[in-house]
Amino acid sequence: MDDELMTIGRFARLTGLSVGTLRRYDEVGLLSPASVDPATGYRRYRMAQAERARQIRMLRWDDLPIEEIRQVIDDQTGATTRQVLARHQRRLQRQQDLLTARIGDTTRFLQEGITMPVVKAGCRPVQLKIAVDDLDAAVAFYVKAFDFRYDVARRTQEADYSAFLFGTYGQNDFFLVHLIVGRERMDQPGTSTFGLLTEDIDTYHARAIDAGATEAVAPHDAEGMPRCSAIRDPSGNWIWLYQA
Repeated sequence: MDDELMTIGRFARLTGLSVGTLRRYDEVGLLSPASVDPATGYRRYRMAQAERARQIRMLRWDDLPIEEIRQVIDDQTGATTRQVLARHQRRLQRQQDLLTARIGDTTRFLQEGITMPVVKAGCRPVQLKIAVDDLDAAVAFYVKAFDFRYDVARRTQEADYSAFLFGTYGQNDFFLVHLIVGRERMDQPGTSTFGLLTEDIDTYHARAIDAGATEAVAPHDAEGMPRCSAIRDPSGNWIWLYQA
């Protein structure tokens, strides 16, 4: 029975693939018929091809691209299959993350309405980039020491890009602090120095030390300016603290 030739219509019913899909798979070389009548162009298939057809249908159902299906179907060792499916799993997870974010946005729009920020005219500083040695450790330090909010600042099809967010985009209080890792980055800064305004300099100075900073300048009263102190974060950046 495996040698019996069947029409494309019968093979389509047997495998759950449409006639149009089978023709397309033939055109791209993914699933070619056992024979093609040179006079009529009619395609005929064998029962032995049904397993390959069903595998293709299953992989397409999971949205695996045709070229990657070809790699999986023709893989003899299984190594390529694992690589392709692992990559596709990451791609699907990314799509899920984006969909979750869009659902969150839509839920917020339903609850709060759709409000567009009004970008102020003129120029002002809205971004600071800090070089760090270990991203996860740096995020943990700034959250523990200063209660910074680390959140997604940009979404793409490939990844989310996070930063410390302050205020609301388009408003005068908006500001971003990016943590940069990797010497290959074209915009990789050197060791930075920046200042933070706090309502209780002694408390935040102590919190920073407890979170892993080293003391550079102890809290003190400075002539002609607010009480201040300075610490170095775990990557060596200077942070000045000023009493609000």
